[in-house]
Amino acid sequence: MSNRQSVATGRSYSPLRDPDGGASGGRIVTRGLKRSQIGMSEEMIQTYGESIFEMSHNIQVRRGDAVRELDWEQIEATRADRGMSDAELARQFGLTQDQVTYIRTIMERRKFKRHNYHRLYDLGGGRRFRSDRFIPHAERFEFRAEAIELRKSLDFDPRIASKHLRLGNWNGDTVTDWLDKWSKETPDAIAAIGDGEEITFAQIRENALRLANSLLELGIRKGDVVAIQLPNQIEFMTVYFAVCMMGGVLSTMHMPYRVGEMEPLLKHGSARAVICAPAADSYNAAAAMLDMCTRVETLEHVIVASGSAPDGTLSLPQLIEEGTKDQIENPPVASDPVILCFTSGTSSAPKAVVHNYQTMLANNRIAEPIYNMTRDDIVLGGPPFTHAFGICVLNLTLMVGAASLLMPAFTPPKMLELVESGKPTVIFVAPAHVAACLKAGLLDSGNLSSLRIATISGSACPPEIAYALEKAMPNGSVGQMWGMTECFMGLHTPFDGPAHIRCESLGGSTPTFEARIIDDKGSVVAEGEEGALEIRGCSIIAGYYNNDEANRTAFTGDGWFRTGDLACRDTGGLVRITGREKDLINRGGIKINPTDIEAVIDNHPAVLMSAIAPVQDDVLGERACVFIQLQSEAPVTLEEICDWLRKNDVAKMKWPERLEIVGQMPMTPTRKIIKSALTPG
Repeated sequence: MSNRQSVATGRSYSPLRDPDGGASGGRIVTRGLKRSQIGMSEEMIQTYGESIFEMSHNIQVRRGDAVRELDWEQIEATRADRGMSDAELARQFGLTQDQVTYIRTIMERRKFKRHNYHRLYDLGGGRRFRSDRFIPHAERFEFRAEAIELRKSLDFDPRIASKHLRLGNWNGDTVTDWLDKWSKETPDAIAAIGDGEEITFAQIRENALRLANSLLELGIRKGDVVAIQLPNQIEFMTVYFAVCMMGGVLSTMHMPYRVGEMEPLLKHGSARAVICAPAADSYNAAAAMLDMCTRVETLEHVIVASGSAPDGTLSLPQLIEEGTKDQIENPPVASDPVILCFTSGTSSAPKAVVHNYQTMLANNRIAEPIYNMTRDDIVLGGPPFTHAFGICVLNLTLMVGAASLLMPAFTPPKMLELVESGKPTVIFVAPAHVAACLKAGLLDSGNLSSLRIATISGSACPPEIAYALEKAMPNGSVGQMWGMTECFMGLHTPFDGPAHIRCESLGGSTPTFEARIIDDKGSVVAEGEEGALEIRGCSIIAGYYNNDEANRTAFTGDGWFRTGDLACRDTGGLVRITGREKDLINRGGIKINPTDIEAVIDNHPAVLMSAIAPVQDDVLGERACVFIQLQSEAPVTLEEICDWLRKNDVAKMKWPERLEIVGQMPMTPTRKIIKSALTPG
């Protein structure tokens, strides 16, 4: 039997044979179901097998004979020692009972070298076979091959999975569980406020349920990928909740993306449907999506979020209106994939991030005490929902039953107007959001009195930006958070800490996370020294989907994720991001980190924002070029910029040697400058 290698860790293992079939998905498995009907992959057996075996009835410690004597108190007190049933394990691990039974069967055969009568596992305990309750195997649900392939990216190291399951970092929660909770406990509470419209938890749940059933009627199955390109609006939330309800995987497409960017991503994820905005003057999304249907083999449905639906497309409001309120028969469990996001990479090898409910929602649970949010809060999220940061904020808001105040697109006046009219108590923003408002003079004139906490994240934040925001918040405090699509929130400052900690650092690791800073040789650097930031914790993905090269580069053999950020840690354990490894400029063998230089240039009165990037040089290898977006029409010269740096005590060796003025800086959805898009004229 040949060995295989795991997606992310590179571990070699021998495929376990099904009792009645081959390793590739035997003909007969648990109760006669195929792997594709259970939603099972070899990677899932490797991830959960040992934990299920150890926590099941296979290993028991018995004291006395409480069961025979019907000593119920003793039975309950010794339940853990007697092992857990498949149903109990399914609830704890976020798996279906069929998946647990299947994995346990395989593990028992492996450990005990015996053939198990898995067809009879549902009997016993006085139960008898009833033909009228039996569903022929051929009529049962079956995952598509693409869905099974996607699940392989959830190939967690068994040691990591066992740790987070035993500590309770991973549990059985799903997004639908949280939505159901608040639609029952506070049905009339406001779930979202957007574009002059409010919707309650009960209303958005009903709309999502109707849409979920309509998606199933269209032939979209559990495990299928549904793409979306919408701004932060109620329709996005409805689609997100609906896809979660029916067990789909939501793949987010950023609003600036067009066909050239989206087509390879839709192909990579094997998307079955896409939801988009109606046609606008500058972009006809529906026409673009229909055009891609001819080239993306799996793409079958284009759904328009509002307005009239052109020929060949479907109307989202109509799907919601015509959908039934039937209970979803085969809902997802916590180990199922839920979102597919793309971070970078090339069109031929995208870096696709797949999170299941365990990694995605664990981050919200462990971080919630830092924010101390309640259902009385109103939360304004600056990052778009098409980015993992935006989804993270949305989930955190849902978890506590608070209201989401929606900002479809950012401009400084729009954000300040929304804060003043919507009166949010919690806000999440990027440094560029705050800097733009500060440059426009809106922080001094705006009313931010409703805010009690503000989180800055998305890129390295100059301290003066954080201090300026806190100064504008008479009743609140500013904190910082570091995160990535691959792990969500990994570093935090405490909101009740001193201002210098909150505004000048990222604090320390989020609970259950670990962070280390290493040098080129892999050794941990001394305090105060710069190095590469690595992190591990309960929310880090197992590996990129279908990108072995990226996995080899990003993940270590002992569970650490290489973030690509440069950082240093002071004697108090506070972490500060100092730049990106790929942004370093190698000028004649001297590596220059542009982050601090950019922060100084950004303070120049003529500069709205700046970015320093390398340009090739025949003599030195690379030289520094500064790209500047001006605050107004007033020009600025390279000599003036260098003189400004001299006055701010920046060493001459770090000064840029070329200047390029740009009309509009290329930005990511989280307001980070895309340096790769900057090229000298």
